[in-house]
Amino acid sequence: MAWGRRSLLRALLLGLVAQLAVAHADAAADADVKAKADPAPAGSTEGLVYEAIDKQQVITGNSTYAKPGKKPPMEGWWNSKICSGDFCVFTNRRHQKGRGLTMVTRFEDFQKMERTEEYLNKGENKVEEEGLFTETEVVDKGIGITATKNIRRGKKLMSWTPVMFVHQDLFTEVKKKSDRRRLLEAAVAYLPDETRAKFDRQRIQGLAPGGRSRSVEDIILGAPFEVNFGMEYNQEKHSRHYANYPEMAVVQHDCRPNMAYHIDSNFAVRVTVARRTQGGEELTIAYIDPLWPRYKRQAWVQKRRGLGKPCSCQKCSPKGGDEELKKSDQRVQRIEEILAELKNHDSKIVTEEMIDEFLALVDQERMHAKLADFYENAALNYNYLGFDVKAKKYADLAVQAGIVEDGPDSNNVIANRIFASDIKGHFSYRFTLKRRGQK
Repeated sequence: MAWGRRSLLRALLLGLVAQLAVAHADAAADADVKAKADPAPAGSTEGLVYEAIDKQQVITGNSTYAKPGKKPPMEGWWNSKICSGDFCVFTNRRHQKGRGLTMVTRFEDFQKMERTEEYLNKGENKVEEEGLFTETEVVDKGIGITATKNIRRGKKLMSWTPVMFVHQDLFTEVKKKSDRRRLLEAAVAYLPDETRAKFDRQRIQGLAPGGRSRSVEDIILGAPFEVNFGMEYNQEKHSRHYANYPEMAVVQHDCRPNMAYHIDSNFAVRVTVARRTQGGEELTIAYIDPLWPRYKRQAWVQKRRGLGKPCSCQKCSPKGGDEELKKSDQRVQRIEEILAELKNHDSKIVTEEMIDEFLALVDQERMHAKLADFYENAALNYNYLGFDVKAKKYADLAVQAGIVEDGPDSNNVIANRIFASDIKGHFSYRFTLKRRGQK
């Protein structure tokens, strides 16, 4: 997602690619020796199958192919040779035991994925506990999910592996929408039948009967789950992709969501309850940053989600009307102002009272799905000023929130565990006071 941090994923991917690169080189050498004695059939390799499809036509929403029999092979990655500029369609129908995975990306980014197939197959597709929620018609949104019973904070709900990756630069570098549509529709068409049916459900999700179905581009940009194939030491912008998880289509947006999610090291999305929910309550996530100003949030929701209406959540359309809207907007603006100071290690105006104010505003705005970053910055700044008891409290809370929002093995959780275990021994203790000349 646009405001998610996925440093652990990238670090693990870096280590894995390094190991696989060595193994791949050894395997290539062995394969070369074997090929001389027993040549492979023309047109195929052990991994990627390069079979060109000339003048392929893809019919929107149609599971048939313009050329009968020209379906991707089942044995591994396949290059369709359907391209526009640097971007081409690649697919792997054996991925996740036949769930399949398709990509619209540059060749170098495809290669990163090809080398990690075995690792990516470790992702999980499951609902953690049956009977906790059900699909329901939600006003102004379409089909959503609601809790069937009270659910505690920290309860894991579901995890899903991606079926499509789309390079973010596709939407800026391929100027013609018709060219983007050709690539995206081809990518969907090459998914296995069952997976394609799940994907196609998103075309009508939340639409009124008889309404125009969503394009693949609408679907991808309306649920912008973000992943980065770049390495830890070099987070290349050109490696940023959107991932699609069809089963997540029923999880609707709210600017004050009650669920958090993260993309794990296998690129699976994991959803966890961020605050205690009551039976009958809608279960939601934030597809955008809740700290965006209200006009920007409403415009995005109207364009990308729902029934073409502005966001109707309690943050954007509160029961208190215009007066409460004004107060909420002021709180969000003040949160951003203070957060900027808390993240500035050279700030000369941060005080204990300012940090207290910041935490009170965060609580009033009910930002339960984004607490880890807020608590971490509060803890550090309390420690900068020598308030070790408060620093310890919020470092522990940052760990708890981080487990919900980023997973128990995330870099942030590990760092905050270390911080909380030795507050006064941490570099941050009295850091600001020392810089201000106070011993």
